[in-house]
Amino acid sequence: MTLRKQLKTRSIPNILAAGAAATALTIAGFGFSAAHAQAPRLMAPPVAADGTLSFADLVERVSPSVVSILVEREVDRPQVPNQLEEFFNFRFGDPDQNQNRDPRFENGPQTLQGEGSGFFIDQDGYIVTNNHVVVDADVVRVRLNDGEELDAEVIGTDPLTDLAVLKVEPQANQPYVEFADDVNLRVGDWVVAVGNPFGLGGTVTSGIVSAIGGQNRENQYLDFIQIDAPINRGNSGGPTFDLKGRVVGVNTAIYSPNGGSVGIGFAIPARVAKETISQLVANGSVTRGWLGVQLQEVTTELAAALALKETTGVLLAEVLDGSPAQEAGLQDGDVVLGIGDEDVDGTNKLSRLVASYSPGEDVRLKILRDGRERNLTVKLGLRDGDQGADEDVPANDDDDSLATDVGLRVTELNGALRQQFRVPEDVDGVIVTGVRPNSPAQAAGLRPGFVILQVDGELVDTPDELREKINNAKQNDKEAVLLRMQLGENRQFGALSLGE
Repeated sequence: MTLRKQLKTRSIPNILAAGAAATALTIAGFGFSAAHAQAPRLMAPPVAADGTLSFADLVERVSPSVVSILVEREVDRPQVPNQLEEFFNFRFGDPDQNQNRDPRFENGPQTLQGEGSGFFIDQDGYIVTNNHVVVDADVVRVRLNDGEELDAEVIGTDPLTDLAVLKVEPQANQPYVEFADDVNLRVGDWVVAVGNPFGLGGTVTSGIVSAIGGQNRENQYLDFIQIDAPINRGNSGGPTFDLKGRVVGVNTAIYSPNGGSVGIGFAIPARVAKETISQLVANGSVTRGWLGVQLQEVTTELAAALALKETTGVLLAEVLDGSPAQEAGLQDGDVVLGIGDEDVDGTNKLSRLVASYSPGEDVRLKILRDGRERNLTVKLGLRDGDQGADEDVPANDDDDSLATDVGLRVTELNGALRQQFRVPEDVDGVIVTGVRPNSPAQAAGLRPGFVILQVDGELVDTPDELREKINNAKQNDKEAVLLRMQLGENRQFGALSLGE
């Protein structure tokens, strides 16, 4: 089945999640706490026939599965250089290398080109890369190890983990690699990164794991693997291998004060990547459980005030009105000590654990309130921005007619969604939170983050108004309605088919 691209934009702030990481991790400056102590373990490096250190056999085996991702995006050329172009070139590089052009004297549309990395995960043509490599791209192509280029479709993206899945028509017996199921990486283990730095396809670097865990990039549900294998611009989305040739991470960012590698790179752990990618392949999107609280670390001072023997658990700084947490009886000031069968030792862990459950699933929380431990059961909600966000609407409400008939999920704009999708304050409408692959909504150009402003020239401010106007159009035997929509600062029209 051929699927069209479905893109997602940024996720909502952690104030609405169950404690998504609060420390921002940027492309130009982010850090990790000290790695957990590791038991000593000797591991022999790869050795060639003559006894020298060599990764040649490993590289020869895995390289055919690694590809270059080529993207194009059309934007209005600015009158003067702007931060968008500078950021794009910093992230991907400028493949044109045209040092003579002066954008101050060029007007009209401009095509920005970029390159990243990716890798095949099966013989069906599914490829893994980073969300930031393909987000908002108009054209995506894949260059294979032998130089052949193929058109690619974006099956789904997940900004929370910075992962994306592409699909191409593969060659016969296309080589692919697999994620490690039993990853037990330790600081000091050898790793090999393969990718497309600066457009130089098939480049291999090696190093060791220099840290595991620590602070997340803002709003992402994972702890990065920090490696010192040199990673440069264009490596984004490429695989990190262990010495068995298994994918143990997906390269996603570097610490770089000067734009090049300084020996600190970050990879998305294989466990997180595998779970996310399985949902993207199956559904084109990822759903996560939502608790609806603002979290706070338990400091030594707070532990003393709460009569805790140690700084364990997570303090609920605020329980949001109407959230699953409030409905379950959680209160401001409760300390979450555990979820399910696992203890909680910080906001990062609680965030990841909550996100690992499915919306609607009942989970048991162990909390501390007024010096006494209690157990509460919470039915998790669906995190805003994941396939449908309006918790007030029952599953059998008319809202499902939009999802069933045209493949569209929408909700009202609020401050969190404005920040998540960068919607200007002066823009009103309903925001798209989910689009079913191969649906009329996707054919109309809609995707999560779009704001629907008008239907057939009439303003819409609520999901009910949108449903009413679409239903009226159906009753009048219209085959399609004209949508006026906006993404970021750009407005456009789209025709939403109402037929079968």
